[in-house]
Amino acid sequence: MTAPLPGVPGVTPDERGASRAHWLKAVGHARGPLPEDWLERRPELLRRTGFPRRPRIAPGDRLVLYASVWRCVFALAEATGEPEPREHPRWPWTIAIEPLIVVPVLDAAPPVEAIGVAARSMSQQSHIRLRAEHYARAIEAIASIAA
Repeated sequence: MTAPLPGVPGVTPDERGASRAHWLKAVGHARGPLPEDWLERRPELLRRTGFPRRPRIAPGDRLVLYASVWRCVFALAEATGEPEPREHPRWPWTIAIEPLIVVPVLDAAPPVEAIGVAARSMSQQSHIRLRAEHYARAIEAIASIAA
């Protein structure tokens, strides 16, 4: 059993004592944005996510899912597997994920700036590493929608 890191909800050290990594993961793109009712129309997004190159994300890492065209954060997830190759022209790598908290309608999701990250940081990126404080702000911002 691991104990939470002081001051950062949901972040725990692994058995080696190292902290989980946190990532902002883009979902959708300019030519293929997510629909506003993404959860109803694309529930598979909560099970696997794709990458153009082999990501350094490891099991146990936490992801903040970012709707790129909408410029909002709409879910927190945990990576549950290692990166795996697949036959897909745009996203040849994939990782299994488990949802932790979700905003079902994108119009209600908080802007990415609410977690302290500028939208331009994700320009031409499939994912970027976050600091623990950005992940903690993502928890607060997304949880506030449900409150």
